[in-house]
Amino acid sequence: MDIERYFEHIGIKKPTSTSFEALKEIHKSHLLTVPFENLDIINGEPLSMEPTFIMNKIIHNNRGGICFETNTLLANILNELGFNVQTVSAKFWNDEKQEWNPDFSHLALIVRIEGYLYLADVGVGGGFLEPILLEHNHEYSDSNGAYRVINITDTTYILQKLEELIWKDLLFISTECKQLHQFEEQFLYYQTSDETIFTKNKIVNRLTNDGRITLSDHQLKITKNHIVTITEFDSEEEWLKIYNDIFQPSKSCKNV
Repeated sequence: MDIERYFEHIGIKKPTSTSFEALKEIHKSHLLTVPFENLDIINGEPLSMEPTFIMNKIIHNNRGGICFETNTLLANILNELGFNVQTVSAKFWNDEKQEWNPDFSHLALIVRIEGYLYLADVGVGGGFLEPILLEHNHEYSDSNGAYRVINITDTTYILQKLEELIWKDLLFISTECKQLHQFEEQFLYYQTSDETIFTKNKIVNRLTNDGRITLSDHQLKITKNHIVTITEFDSEEEWLKIYNDIFQPSKSCKNV
C-alpha cells in the first residue's frame, strides 16, 4: 500500500507515533479531503473492500466512497502505522421503522490507545471530525453537532446526537472485532437494493472545518457555521461543473 501517497493526498505528514493526537489529525484530515459518495453505485459499477482497489479509487483517482470503502482504507493505513485498530459492526437508528438497522450495515473502527477505546469513523455522510472516546456519558462536539456516548454492556455502546436539545440515538456500536467477509451481504445490499437511498440519488458529501458541502441530483447545499445555503439546478451539465469545481474528480469520473 502506497502509504506515503495517502498522506500526500490528505495533506499531512506521515505521523511518527501512534498517539491519540496522531489519530485525531489523520481522522480529521481524511474527512476534510475524502468525500462520502455513492457515484459508482448510481453508475452500476461494483464496489470492493480490497485494499489495492480502494487505494486506487480514492487516492489515485481522487474519489470517495461509502463506509465499507473509506473505513477499510483507514483501517489499513492505521495498521501500517502500528495502531491497534479493529473493524467492528455498527448500525444506525432507523427513524422511519423505529428500530436499529441490521448488524453489519455499517462498518466502523475501534482504535485502542493506552487502554482507551476510540470510535473512528470516516464513513458517515456528515459525521464527527475527530475520533470519539468510548466512555459512558462522554460528550464531544464540533461544527457538525454534539454527541454523547452511552455504555450499554462491556462490548456495546450507543452514540447519541443532540437534536433540538434532545439526545437521540444515532449509532449502535459493538466493540467485538469482525472480519471483512462478514460485511459482504450488507455491502452488496447497499449497492443493489431498491430500498436504499444509495441506489436512487447521487450523494456527494464532504466535511469542512465549519460545516459540510453536500451535492445531490439537483441541489448543492453548503452549511457553514450552522448557516445553510442552497443552490438548485436542473441539468446534468450544471451538476458536473459543480462536482468538478468542488470535488475535483479524476478524468475517469467525468461521466458519473
